[in-house]
Amino acid sequence: MKTFKFLVLLVSLIGMNQALAKDVAVELTARGMTEEIAIERGLTRAISQVHGVDVDSRSWRLANKLKVNGESNTVVAMENITRMKTRGQIKSYEVLSSFCEDECEVEMRVIVPKYTSPGLSPDKRRKLVVAPFDGRFGKEFSDNLQTHLVQSRRFAVLDREHDTEYQKEKALLLSPDTGLNEKVRLSQVLGLDYLVVGEVSFFDDSRTEFNQFTGERSDIEAFNSEVNYKIINLSTRQVKWQDKTILETDIADLETASRVSRDIINAIYPLKIVSNSHNAVVLNQGGKSLEVGEVFDVFVLGEKLIDPYTKESLGYMEIPVGQIAINRVTAKVSYGSVVEGSIADMVKGSIVRLNTDEVYQDELVPVAVGSDKEHKPAASGGIILPAANKKSEPKPSPQGGVIIDDQN
Repeated sequence: MKTFKFLVLLVSLIGMNQALAKDVAVELTARGMTEEIAIERGLTRAISQVHGVDVDSRSWRLANKLKVNGESNTVVAMENITRMKTRGQIKSYEVLSSFCEDECEVEMRVIVPKYTSPGLSPDKRRKLVVAPFDGRFGKEFSDNLQTHLVQSRRFAVLDREHDTEYQKEKALLLSPDTGLNEKVRLSQVLGLDYLVVGEVSFFDDSRTEFNQFTGERSDIEAFNSEVNYKIINLSTRQVKWQDKTILETDIADLETASRVSRDIINAIYPLKIVSNSHNAVVLNQGGKSLEVGEVFDVFVLGEKLIDPYTKESLGYMEIPVGQIAINRVTAKVSYGSVVEGSIADMVKGSIVRLNTDEVYQDELVPVAVGSDKEHKPAASGGIILPAANKKSEPKPSPQGGVIIDDQN
């Protein structure tokens, strides 16, 4: 049974790997001075049709064969032309027909392997890189910030730090020991849309105080963290968002990075309601970005707002309809219950924003003294009632006589 399970797992993994590398058949016609040149051009065109090309305008040496008086001569010229560099491999090709006269023309069928990255397509998310922040504990903060951004599932977060490890894996894929189906993993590195950069400052004013009368020792924590950050559009170098956050927390604390992460996400992807059925409001975010007990204000979207000067969109009018409190968080979504307003008004597509002034907690109802909840069950059945308070005995007064307690 163990051997069978191992074989099933092995076959599944092989099938998964083959599914990620698909063969694409390309049929085309190519021309050249010789059949070999025509075939080479056909292979290049096949790869470019599947994977695209890199275009670079530069001066380069062009070798071309010309026929003069029936004889072939090679002419080498320096020309400023557009150069195309293809990316990819050829699995196999077949020459369907070939005809040569003044030049050769070939019809070909080329098989080009194409690799598809596992998981969701990164094209559906904006690609982002978190650069190490400057300042003391800047690296720790940027790592925590990246963790929160990844768990938000709003961005395709790219790695730019482990270049040494990447180059080792790339060299292995390029080596003769690696099969063609593995080599197709190359040329898949993604470019980024946004670059997050910044600087952190951390002040620790923690101290220990002693009470000179009682000798007690008190450890007082006093942290102050300041984060300055920018979100830069790499293609234009435009600053899309910039902010400064000051918190009374440790800069290396996850809570500090969580605050900045929320500001970044809300600036680009505000939280939205994806369902309001079964007496629960479901938000399109989970992980460590939300916590049980947090309260969010709910807004339905009204008319679109346009800046009269720039003609740019300012978003939509936000109409408040109530509040929800988070009561359950999963990896991808969060669940909330209504604490103010009607769930019917909190329609799908409504946006929510964190209310930093409120935290929802279930209130405990105190038990009244002498209430039924103090009654204990009797062994013979029924309950044991608390005995009535007995009147206290009169006490002698220092001035003579007795003291009578009239409160019983």
